[in-house]
Amino acid sequence: MFGENGIINGAKNAKEKTDESIKQEQEDVGKLVNQLEEFERAGLPDTVKEAIQKGTIFTVNKQIKDENGKTMTVPKGFKVKEGTTIDEGVVIADSEGNEFVWVPCEEGEYKKHDYEVEQVDDSSTIADGENNDKGWTTYRYRKYSDWKDDEIDETANKKSVEENKGFYIARYEAGVPSNADFYVDESTSDKSYKDANSKDTTKTKTGENLKPVSKAGNQCWSLISQINAKEVSGRMYSGDTYGVRSQLVDGTAWDTVVTWISKEYKDIEKNSIAYGNYQNSIEENQITVTNCLFAEHLIKYEGSQKKGRCIAKSYKYGTFISGVTDPYKVPEGEGVNYNDYDSDEKYTYKHYVEMATGASNSTKLKNIYDMAGNMYEWTTEYGYHNIEDNSTKYAVLRGGSFEAEGILGSISIREGSCSAAGPYASEEIPTLGFRVILYVK
Repeated sequence: MFGENGIINGAKNAKEKTDESIKQEQEDVGKLVNQLEEFERAGLPDTVKEAIQKGTIFTVNKQIKDENGKTMTVPKGFKVKEGTTIDEGVVIADSEGNEFVWVPCEEGEYKKHDYEVEQVDDSSTIADGENNDKGWTTYRYRKYSDWKDDEIDETANKKSVEENKGFYIARYEAGVPSNADFYVDESTSDKSYKDANSKDTTKTKTGENLKPVSKAGNQCWSLISQINAKEVSGRMYSGDTYGVRSQLVDGTAWDTVVTWISKEYKDIEKNSIAYGNYQNSIEENQITVTNCLFAEHLIKYEGSQKKGRCIAKSYKYGTFISGVTDPYKVPEGEGVNYNDYDSDEKYTYKHYVEMATGASNSTKLKNIYDMAGNMYEWTTEYGYHNIEDNSTKYAVLRGGSFEAEGILGSISIREGSCSAAGPYASEEIPTLGFRVILYVK
């Protein structure tokens, strides 16, 4: 039994031979798969123009070129929809119509913004630079070194960007999927702002299998915590059907996109009023949009002091003008949350318009819509206001909102005043949304 030719040694030798055989088979299968993938790649378009003309859905990841010789990787499961050059922003789409834009990254370009001046306590909105003249504003972001990205594989993300020379960002703010019980569209007779009055922060407001969408003219997915935004973003593309990993946009990716955009749109990191839906758009960059979903929320004022928010009870479909109307008294039938409405004559109200995704080409930068204004957007960045007290985890919002001003809520702002678990403790906030990004696998 135990000798050189015994049963035990015989079994060991058999196992080793079996293991070697299995290993060899796996290597052979791997080689065959690689050969098949190369064969598939050879039959796919080689250029952006050709890919758009053919409308091919790629069966494997493949690198293609634009007319200037710059490269991008089209992932498995997507087609190239539009865009002449990579510098202008090339759009891909999946079979369900979700759209993403390629963000090119040369060596060293995929990085967070390096602040010139560290703000120990930025309890007001403070811009970067010795004279606060650089843009890249922060609000309650505290020491920059104390904030970091959470629950993402930074090594894998960086490796993907280095190998593929870029990544994808959703063309639109995250939209509510049509199978959600709070979804509305222009054909829905009941356009109620569903679930807007729920302050239960334990709710994911996601359902079992809900995934965000990246489509034009869609209801924005707001009233969601950063924790839940991370969950549903990772759910958008999983498994082997697509050649990407999806996640909530991280701080490095957001900064990289802003830097890329600012090369063409000068000083946008300082003041984004010309490219977003802001509360002062009506004064400086009024946007008129027709045939679109929108919601008119109200802010209650006593003199110049904000006293509360009245969330719209319903969406409207038609024409709207961005920005805030003049103060006025709220008449009956205005569609506001009357529990928050006080008819006392000392109060006045202003309209704040939330618009559907991609409603206006005025908000498009590099083929990406609404990174400035409309919705603050959660990122994976988080930190604590007091390092000695970690009881509340704050998550970072980017890009301003329809309640912010273009210069105070610019595309580059880091807003760190909201809890990651949910901002609804004292009031409902319909200005907080999110955006998905894709890293090529």
